Amino acid sequence: MNYLTYLLAGIRNKAGRNLATAFCFAFIAANIFSGQYLTSGAGGSVDQGVSRMGADHLVVPAQYQVFSRGFGPENTFAVVRAEPSTYRIRADIMATVGSVQGVMKMSPQLYVATLREPALSPSPVEIYGIDPATDFTIQPWLQHPLSTPMSPGEVIVGHEIKGDISSQISLSSHTYTVAGRLDPTQSPIDRTIFLRMDDAYALAATEGIVPSSDPRVSYGDINAVLLQGDPGEGSDLVAARIRRAFSPTYITVISRHFSLDPALQEIKDLPRLLTYISLIVVVAALPLISLIAAMVAHERQREIGLIRSMGAKRHVIISLVFAESLILAATGGIFGVGVSLIAFTLISTQIIDSSALHVSFALPTVADIGMMAGVALLVVITLGSISSIYPAYQSSTISPYDAIRKNG
Repeated sequence: MNYLTYLLAGIRNKAGRNLATAFCFAFIAANIFSGQYLTSGAGGSVDQGVSRMGADHLVVPAQYQVFSRGFGPENTFAVVRAEPSTYRIRADIMATVGSVQGVMKMSPQLYVATLREPALSPSPVEIYGIDPATDFTIQPWLQHPLSTPMSPGEVIVGHEIKGDISSQISLSSHTYTVAGRLDPTQSPIDRTIFLRMDDAYALAATEGIVPSSDPRVSYGDINAVLLQGDPGEGSDLVAARIRRAFSPTYITVISRHFSLDPALQEIKDLPRLLTYISLIVVVAALPLISLIAAMVAHERQREIGLIRSMGAKRHVIISLVFAESLILAATGGIFGVGVSLIAFTLISTQIIDSSALHVSFALPTVADIGMMAGVALLVVITLGSISSIYPAYQSSTISPYDAIRKNG
């Protein structure tokens, strides 16, 4: 007897029942895949959101003047960029700042000048120098990560600055290549051009860039050092240590406001919540699939009795029940994952193409999607196998006479 032919014929002859069973597997696979996809996307967005919270502290000259609303001894906005100021400190203080216990990251920033460049923006354009190798506040706002590290002559532009990626822009007698564009921030950063620090010094030395009434920008001058502290260290404690390391007449420390910390913790906990939801879906699916497998096995007792009467061994019956469950699980799983992937692709395309939406959803890579699909299929097939253990065993133990008589 060709058991494969019998198996496929049984699936084909009970098309309605098996389609319903495959649909249940598809629904479960779609839920598992969707949960992973959303968790991955949300996790990437959370990582991006956390990185966009900016620096924990801003080390600036003691005479530093802040002209943006909401700033003060404790900044109520994310510290992403130092504000325009002609007060500067020397970059060599970073050696001392970096030695302070609790300082994990630090990066300098230099305000060069504010220029009127109608070809780039109807509003005045602010020019800054950053160190791309250490920057952790500006580059997280990039629309797309830089494909290569910033080279001499390359710049990052704010959202309102004209110029496409790889296009040329001019500032005074200097020409630069746009290496990256930032997402909208609804702040002056949207009208800012960020140069490499060496390019910023060269531009500042150009006649007419820095107003004659302002102090000259010397090589090694910076306006601020942006810091990120160790989460295990108290923010106030790190700030106090930095203050103690310098004369109070030389620097001051502006810290991120404590009210931002609860929001930071909440977005960090979001992927964990989505993971728990996915686990609940998987656990809740097992009894449902077991019930379906038991109903299918009970319905086919007469068929199984006839096969047993024709000489089929118990292990053959177990194999047939297992095989049917695996085929339905794999078919339903592939269909569920495929439909979910198509739906997410269409939704993601609409979000990306919509200029009115500035939602940052980190799309998983092709490798990640393949892994998610594999996990979803593996889980569904495993659930199908586990749920068919008891029905398969029960079907193999029933006597041919009883199976035929009860269902005759």
